[in-house]
Parts: sequence; structure tokens; C-alpha cells
Amino acid sequence: MNTMLRNRLTACFAVLATMLMAVCLPGVARAADLRPTNTNHYFLYTIGGTLNSIGSIAQDDSSDYYCIESGPLVNYVIESVRVIKSTDESRRLAWLIEHNRGSDDTMNYAAISMLAHDHFDLNPETWKSRRDIVIDRFDGILERADALWREAGSHAASHAKVTQRYVQGLRQGTVEAVVSNAAGSVVPGVTYTVTLEGPAQFENGKSSVTGVSASHAVKHLWQATGAGEVSASISYDRPVLEQVVSPQDFARFGGMEQAKGDAVTFAARKDFSPSLATQVSAKVVDAGQPVIDEVSSGVQGTDSHWPEGMELLASGWYFDKLVAGALNEGMSARRGEGASAFLKRLEAMGHRPSAYGSASFTGPGQSTDVRATAQPGGSEAYQAPAAAGFGTWVWAFERDAQSRQAQEYMLADVVTPFLEIAETSAHRALVKVQSSVSDHSASVGSELSDTITVSGFPDDHGSFAGSEEFGFGPDTAHAQVSVWWSGDAEDAGNDEQYRPIGAEEPGEDEHHRLIGTWDYPAANGTFRVGAGAPDAQGNPVSIHAERHGWYVFVWKFAGDDRVMPAASAYDDAWERTRVDNVTPPEPERKRPVISTQVDHEKVKVNEPFRDIARVIGDVEEGSYVEFDVYEAVAKSVKPGANAKLLDGERVPLEHGLSDQKVHSSQVRSGKPGFVYWKATVFSAKGDVLATHELGAEGEVVEVVEDDNPPRPAPDEPVKLARTGSSVAVVAGIGLAAVFVAVLAVAAIRRRA
Repeated sequence: MNTMLRNRLTACFAVLATMLMAVCLPGVARAADLRPTNTNHYFLYTIGGTLNSIGSIAQDDSSDYYCIESGPLVNYVIESVRVIKSTDESRRLAWLIEHNRGSDDTMNYAAISMLAHDHFDLNPETWKSRRDIVIDRFDGILERADALWREAGSHAASHAKVTQRYVQGLRQGTVEAVVSNAAGSVVPGVTYTVTLEGPAQFENGKSSVTGVSASHAVKHLWQATGAGEVSASISYDRPVLEQVVSPQDFARFGGMEQAKGDAVTFAARKDFSPSLATQVSAKVVDAGQPVIDEVSSGVQGTDSHWPEGMELLASGWYFDKLVAGALNEGMSARRGEGASAFLKRLEAMGHRPSAYGSASFTGPGQSTDVRATAQPGGSEAYQAPAAAGFGTWVWAFERDAQSRQAQEYMLADVVTPFLEIAETSAHRALVKVQSSVSDHSASVGSELSDTITVSGFPDDHGSFAGSEEFGFGPDTAHAQVSVWWSGDAEDAGNDEQYRPIGAEEPGEDEHHRLIGTWDYPAANGTFRVGAGAPDAQGNPVSIHAERHGWYVFVWKFAGDDRVMPAASAYDDAWERTRVDNVTPPEPERKRPVISTQVDHEKVKVNEPFRDIARVIGDVEEGSYVEFDVYEAVAKSVKPGANAKLLDGERVPLEHGLSDQKVHSSQVRSGKPGFVYWKATVFSAKGDVLATHELGAEGEVVEVVEDDNPPRPAPDEPVKLARTGSSVAVVAGIGLAAVFVAVLAVAAIRRRA
């Protein structure tokens, strides 16, 4: 069909359409504002001899009308109107209808009509049969529809939000408004309103401001009017699509509706709000060490307006002896909860401060090292306890403790959390170890053993797996016991030169050899090492003296984050055995025997008493008796791990006397319980010659508060406990040693 013929047909159709519309005009009595559109608002086409249109076919003073019901004849009577659900499609079409109202571009109207059918036609199958005809009949209509749809997508407001930024602390900031489409791109030209609820207002002195969106966020400055939470909400205009119910339904622009966007909530405060930052100087603190904390001043958030020269006083409380499980009990002060109330809440949970600190600041960004004191405001330094545990600080600016001027700026206390990671240290316990070899002298081939008593470990030691969050390592499960040989392989009798010297273990050389090292639980208790007793893995341990010299037991714990390193001294006389080659005993030489007896077995509190030791046998020049007595403990408590009333008192012995008595100094106990004595005979070289076990018969004094405790009869002789080795026993040991030597020689010959 040539262009001239098409134009003539189009003119004819237009005339015919005008006549048809004119015929329909009498039926518009109920909607006088609805009228046919201009002929340049639509295209006409025929299907099976029936005339159809594509474009805007009706209008009123507010909108063009587009058919969304393919099939029925046009009727300009409005029966009812309903709002079509707001979607991206409805907003796009509403925007296109409004944006192109009054246009002279017929193709735009036709393309919008096509889009209305595509997305909202009530008879989609009927429209589907016509769509291809329209696309084929009107060149470029599909491309125009796609372009218009994309344009509408970039302009149809679908979402709005506000964000907030502080400009001057919590006192001033900006609310930034953005309107976007369904794809999240910014949409300019949309009217919106931002409303504040809370203690803040805009520069206009009101709680709301109206603006028009731009291609970037639009900023509105606000000022705090008090203190509290502020909510900034936004509402914006978005296009509405309406369905006009008629014999043939239409879609029209229904105006703009107010839609709500995303609100934002923020804190506003006209007053001054300081802050505290703290950091312990050491994450692990040993028993007896001071606790030091670095305290820094600041302001909350970006509020940097600390009144010039104004001094604020900070108070600190230190909590110690916290168990491992308490690391999960961290807490912060509640909203409106002051320092005093927070401390009372901690006290109700069993946490009371053990040390204190204080600091003063005149501005933000200042730091000072605070050493904990034993009393609030005192000068006596606090020392970490000997018991294991964890310690943590709580610091506060207390409003009531500040000057009247400062109180005008501070509305509430500022309190740091309890068990804040940066504020928490581990206290390492001090471990004590006491031990004694079973025999202080032996012969080659003898089995050696040691009894070790350890105290000071936490009761749950070995169960703490550490805390990666707080930076604390796990418990070290085992301690080690090593046995060293010290001596001269060629000269068995040179005791002076090769006696163990110094508290530290030696290195291995021709005169020192490590016999073995075994693991034992790193825990409190008494452990037997050697003589077949099992180690930590349950393996029996046997230690035999293979050659003459000194054999020394050393207990050692490497330490961990809850317990300090500890070790027994290498030169401890209680921890070594002298091993000699087997020789016949000298019948004229008698090793000393000690027997002991307290002068009173029961005394009153603060009544004096002493110990008496009888030593029988030869003692060399410079020998002495050493008395130790432990503070009173309950009957159920094992002695030896507590403090002493008398510690290592030396009383000299006379060389040449084969039977002599020596007395300790008098002691008194200020509390009831059982007092345990121990007396030991030492040579001038420091070797143990004779002793007895702690708690031996006659070596325990009961301290009572009774006014009339029983006393031994005046004429009754004091019975001394036989707690050492007798002459007969020594002779028996000598004969046994000879016999063992003979057997050893025979064994060697058999192996050869």
C-alpha cells in the first residue's frame, strides 16, 4: 500500500471515528468530564473488517484514558473507579500517562496504549491475537514502547530513605534524603517531606521540612533540643494508576499518593557526654605484683566538644579472684543505671572490688597509668593475690562526684563494662612444693624414690581450655620430675667437689647426667616418684642407683597463664640421696638416731611450748638439729603446706657426745588447732643424717581454748618417739648392703 493511499484511508477512518464518537456522546450524561481525544492521540486499524484503535481514546481535564479491555466497544460512561495495586509496572504506566499528557506525538500515545494492554489487559488472550497485527501495522511501535518503558522505570519513584550524619558530636547533624526507583537508582524531581520525632529540629525551627529529590542525596541540617532518641521519617509522592470500570475498562493517571520510606533513628544530645577507654598494662600478672591500668579520656561518638579546662574525675574498681567460668558473665550498665547501682548489682552476683584507682582529666585524648591501691584514695599499692584467678576493672565518671559546673554538662554517669576484654588480666598462682627422698643414703643397686607434696594450684587446674576471645592460653596439664646423677666416675669419695651445688639444674657433662624425666599431674596433692608408682600416663616408674654419687630429684612446672613457673631447688638437701659403693660397714661408726617429744601435748591458746630432740650416735663437727613447726590447722587439714611458727631454727650438736638432748625455742599459737613439729639432724655439709615424718607420735601439740587442758603428770617421764634409725637397724642395713653387693657381682659375672 503506497503512502498516498494510506493517508486517504486514514482520513476516512478519522471521519468515521468522529461520527461514531458523536453518536456515543448522548451516553456521557453521568461523566460529563470524560470526552473523546483528539485524532492525533491514536492510530486506527482493522481486524476482520472491524475498526480498532491503539492509543489514548478518551480524556478528561486530569488524564488521558487507555483501553485495558480488548474486545468490547468503546463506551464513555464511567461506572466506578478503583486504585490498581502499587507495583513497579503500575507506577511506570501512571508516570507515562501523566508525563505524555498533551503530547503531539501519536506514536507515544500508541506505544503507551500497547504497554497498558501488555501489563494490565483484562482479556490477555484477545490482546495477544491483536498485538502482532499492531506491531506489523505500525512500524517502530515496539521499539518506542520499549524505550518509553525504560524511561518510566528511571523516573517512577519506588522507594525513599533518609540517612543521618553527625556534624558536631550528638548536638548537630544532617538528615540526607534520597528517592529511588525499583532498580535502586536515584530519581530526581520527586517531592518529599522529612519529619523528626524527638529532641531535635531543622534549621527552619520546625520538626519537618519539604524538599524535591535530586540526583544526589539532599541534606537538611538539624540541631538537638535536648537528649534522647530521634526518629527521622520520610514520605514521598509516587504516581497512582487507576482502573476506570466501564463497558470497556480504561487505565488512567490517578494523581500522586504519599508513600512512606525508610526511617532512621539516632541519638541527639545537647549536653556533654565524656567517655573512658582503658587497657591493662599486662594480660598476665604474677602473685605479689602490682596491677596497673592505662586510662584514657574521650568523648562519645564524634562529640569532641569537651568544655575547655573542665576537669572530670574518674573512679576505678578492680575485681580479682574471678573463676574461669566468670569470663562468660560480662555485663554493662543498663540504660540509666549509675555506677553505684551497677556496683550493687555486681555485688549481688558475688563480685566485690578488691582494689581501687582514680584519675583526673581536663580534656579528651589524655592518658594516665593508674596503679591499683588497697583502699579507695589510699597510697598502699595493691598486690595480686597468691591464689589463681582473673581480675578486671570497671571505671566511671560519676556525675555526683564532679564539680557543679561539670554536672551541668553531664546528665548521667559514664560506666565501662564489667569483664571487658581489654580490662581483664589473669593472675598466676604461686605454687609451693615440698618433697623428700625415701633414703638419704643408699648403695649401688638400690631403688630410689621420692615423695612430693604440691600446693597452690587452682582446684580445677587442668580443666581450663583457655579463651581465644580474652587472649588466655590453656592450662599446662603436667609437671615434670627429673632425676640427676652428680659425681666423679673415677673418685667415689670426693663428696665436696661433686655435691649438687646451686638451685638450678646443671647441664649434662662428664660429672652430671640426666637419669630420666617423667610427667606428673600439675595439681595439688602428694605424689610418689619411683618404687613402681605410676606417672601421669599410668606407667610405673622405677629408678635404680647404677653407680656411686649423688642422685637428685627435681620437680618442675613450666607455668601457664593461671600458674607461675615453679621448681624445687637442685641443691635441696631433702631431694638428694648419696649412693656409695658396697663396702663392709665400719662397726665402730654409728649413724645418729633422733627421737623427739614435745614438752606439752595439749596447751591453751597463746601458752608457750617447745620440742625436745634426743640424738644418739656419732655426729661430726658442725652437725646440728633443725626445728620446724607449722601453724595450727584443723585435724582434717593435711600439714606441711601452711605457714610456720618456727622456720629452720638450728641448734648445734656437740661432737663426741653419743647421747645428747637439745631444745627448740618456745613458741605460742594464737589460734586453736593442731601444731606439727619436725626435727632433722644435718651434717656440717648440709646432708640429712636423721629425721622423722611430719605428724610422728609425740610431735603434735593440740592447742585448745579450754581453761583446764590436761597436763602430763609431774613425775611421769617424757616418752621420746623413736622416729629415726636405731643402731641395730643401721647394722642390719650394713649387712643387707653386703649381701646386695654380692648378688650384684654375681649378676655382673652372669651377664659377662
